[in-house]
Amino acid sequence: MSQSTSEPLGKDRDFRIYIGGRTVTELGSRITREGLPIVAVLAAGATAQDLGYMAALGYVVALLVAPAAGVLSDRGRRRPLLIAADIARAGLLLSITLAAALHRLSFSEMLLVFGLVTGVSVLFEVADQAFLPDFAGRSRLEAANAAVSTASAIGETGGPALMGTLIQTLGGPLAIGVDAVTYLVSALSLGLIRRKEPPAARAEAAGSMRQALQGAQALLRHPLLRLLAIAVGMQSLGGGFYDSLYEFYALRELHQSPFAIGLLITAGGLGALVAAPLAPRIARRLGTGPALAAGAALYGLVTLLVPFAPPVPLLGFLFLLGAQLFGDASYTVFAFGEAVLRQSATPGPWLGRITGSVRFLGNLVGALGALAAALLAGSFGVRAALFLASALMLAAVPFLLAAPVLRQRRPPAPDPAHFAG
Repeated sequence: MSQSTSEPLGKDRDFRIYIGGRTVTELGSRITREGLPIVAVLAAGATAQDLGYMAALGYVVALLVAPAAGVLSDRGRRRPLLIAADIARAGLLLSITLAAALHRLSFSEMLLVFGLVTGVSVLFEVADQAFLPDFAGRSRLEAANAAVSTASAIGETGGPALMGTLIQTLGGPLAIGVDAVTYLVSALSLGLIRRKEPPAARAEAAGSMRQALQGAQALLRHPLLRLLAIAVGMQSLGGGFYDSLYEFYALRELHQSPFAIGLLITAGGLGALVAAPLAPRIARRLGTGPALAAGAALYGLVTLLVPFAPPVPLLGFLFLLGAQLFGDASYTVFAFGEAVLRQSATPGPWLGRITGSVRFLGNLVGALGALAAALLAGSFGVRAALFLASALMLAAVPFLLAAPVLRQRRPPAPDPAHFAG
């Protein structure tokens, strides 16, 4: 697929179509993430305990699917896999709209759909990260990842607001139906790409489980990829605390309204949107490795604004606003650098398995973080648990200051000999 990948991305018809569809996908995924729990409460009578089960199911499904998604992504062409994932998500979400129209919607059905959509979304994300280097061309990988980061930030900014508007005007089940259409638009955009995807590398004789283990072993043996994976794991561990406690803390201890929380989430998206086009420039100025280390350090420090926030509504809101704006911006710089280094250091036939292994690790420790947060918050308080979460995020920084990461001034070339061994 590397032919026709020497021109600037802005003039590349296929990439413009791809990134347009990717932006629609990001909007749809945010509507799903924020909207399904709300629809479960409004249309299926879900309780707080039910939503806890839903969140736990999401972690477990993502944990189980990630390694298999990596193997599938390396066994065949990736674009048909992306199209199939979009169509599957659309069909699953439309089943909710149909069940509601027939007055048969139940929480058990929503739980099943949520789990399946989560699994298919993990498959899409792993295949997409494996698809991008060959599709965009490794010489344009930084610019391509910056465009993907921008699409993600647009989704984070507009998705929750669009979700609220759709639910308010159309009702929850119909809003989910509109969400399903976004995935069909994404599938159509992928189908309109003219550039031919090269055939997959010859399948190995090893079975799926062994191939997944080979990916994990290659990740852990590689000096650069191992450090990146550890840093991602530390960020995910602290992130599991925040996923579990942030909204409760904002509502109950800082006395924020649901509307204010929506504004804060949107502000985080704006911070990421500003940072996305700047991330390549920062990487060129500081070096890719030093830039992602700086992004991780700033992100961990900025998250401390959350547990330091005073229980006064206006002041608390301003602390959380600073954490969202600057935290999401600095995390975007870190995530951009991590993706570029991981994709650059990995040969094409291994991209799916390496990405799947990283996703598996992130979901495993994220689930552990969410569980630990519930236990620690009950014993020591929510604020103390959030201080620990920020400390865990900062613990990623020493691994990124190690020589294999810090010396990467520019994205490295893959070392096929390492993966062949």
